[in-house]
Amino acid sequence: MKFSIHSRILFSALIILLLFMTLTGFVLDEGFRTNVERAQKENLRTQIYALLATAELDDAEYLKLPMQNMEPRLNIAESTLHARVITTGNKIVWQSESMVNTQLPFPDKYKVGEFSFFDISNNDQSFTSVSFAAIWLTVEGEDTYIFQVAENKNVFDSQISLFRKSLWGWLAGVSIILIIVQMLILSWGLKPLRQIADDLLNIKKGTTKNLTGSYPKEITPLTQNINQLLESSQQQLTRYRDALGNMAHSLKTPIAVLQGIMDNANKEQKETAFEQIHTINNIIDYQLQRAATAGRMQLRSSILLRPVLDKIIHSLHKVHHDKTVNIQITIPDNLKIMVDQDDLYELLGNLLENAFKWCKTQIFISASSADNKSQIIIEDDGPGINDEEQERILLRGQRADQKTPGHGLGLAMVHDMLLLYEGSIKITRGNLSGAKIIIEL
Repeated sequence: MKFSIHSRILFSALIILLLFMTLTGFVLDEGFRTNVERAQKENLRTQIYALLATAELDDAEYLKLPMQNMEPRLNIAESTLHARVITTGNKIVWQSESMVNTQLPFPDKYKVGEFSFFDISNNDQSFTSVSFAAIWLTVEGEDTYIFQVAENKNVFDSQISLFRKSLWGWLAGVSIILIIVQMLILSWGLKPLRQIADDLLNIKKGTTKNLTGSYPKEITPLTQNINQLLESSQQQLTRYRDALGNMAHSLKTPIAVLQGIMDNANKEQKETAFEQIHTINNIIDYQLQRAATAGRMQLRSSILLRPVLDKIIHSLHKVHHDKTVNIQITIPDNLKIMVDQDDLYELLGNLLENAFKWCKTQIFISASSADNKSQIIIEDDGPGINDEEQERILLRGQRADQKTPGHGLGLAMVHDMLLLYEGSIKITRGNLSGAKIIIEL
C-alpha cells in the first residue's frame, strides 16, 4: 500500500503528538498525585504539632489533652481524620471522638523526634498515618508518648481521579485542535507539491507543455529542471525523427539504383533481386515506423480527431478516384485524442487505406470518449475478415488476401503503435457485413 507525502507527514505528526500528549499527561498526573500526597503528609504533620501544643501534664504528672480539639473532624465520630496518643506499652492515653467505633491498625514502628509515615487500610478503606514519639519529663523520670494521626485517602483519591478526568479531557481537546491545525498547516505547506502534481497531470493529458505555475523559491529549481528535461526530451525526439526521415530518404536512392541494375539481369535473377529489395523495403518501413513510435514519450499533446480524419479521407478519395465510396462519419467536432499527431495520421491512414481497399461502396466511422479513454470504430461493407484470420493479420508481413498487393505491415504497425500507447485493437464483423475495427486508447 502506497501512502502520499501528506499522509506520511500527517501520520508522523499524529504519532509524535500522541506521544507528546501522553507523556505530558503522565508527567502532570504524577506531579499532581505527588503534590496531593505531600499536602496530605503536611496536613498530618500539622495535626501532630497541634496535638503537641495542647498536650500537658496534670497534677498527677499524667499526660492529658482536651476532649474537644481545634480540628472539627477530630470531634466528629467516624470522620475522615483520626488521632490518638498511646504509651510505649500500647496503653491509650487519649483518642479523638472520631476514633469511636473505629479500630485502625496503626503500625508499631516509630522513632523519637521523627515523623514516620505509613499507608494502612481498614474495611476496604485506605489511610495515610503518621507517628511521632515525644519524651515528657516527670518527677519519676522520662515517659515516652506516641502521637498517631491517620487520614482517609478517599478524599484525596477522588481529587486525583477528578483531576485525571479533567486533565485527559483537556489534553484530548487540545490534541484535536492541534491535529486540525496540523492538517491545515500541512495542507497549506504541501499545496505547491500538489500544484506540481496537477501540472504534470495536465502535461500528460496534453493541455500544457511545461510547468507554468508560481512556486515557492524552495522548489523553483525542481520545476526549472523538470521544464528543462521536458524541453530537452522534445528536442531530442525531434532530432530523432529527423534522423529517421533522413535515413529513410538516403536508403531509397541506393535501392532505386539496385532496381535499375536489375533491369539488365536475367528473369530468374530479377525475380530474386526484386524479392530481396522488396523485403528490404518492408523491413526498412516497418523498423523505421517501430523505432519512431518507440521513441515517443507519454508527455504528449491532445489533438482534434476530425480535422486529421478529413485530411486522410480527402487524400484517399484521390488515390481511389476510380472507386465510389460513401463515408458516414459520426464524430463530435470537439473530440480530442491523446495521440501524437504523426502517429494518428499513421494509425488512421493504415486503417482507412484497408477500408477503402476492401469496401464495396460504404464506410462508417464513429468515435467517442469517456473516462480518459477514446474509442474509434471503422466499418466497411467489404468481405470482412474470418475469425481465424483476425489474430494472424496483426503479425508483421501477414495479409488476409495474399493476392492483393501490399506489404502486410499496416495492421502490424497499428498493433505495435497501440501497444506503446497502452491501447488495443479488436477485429470483428460489423453491421455492414464487412470488417469492423475497434480501436481503444
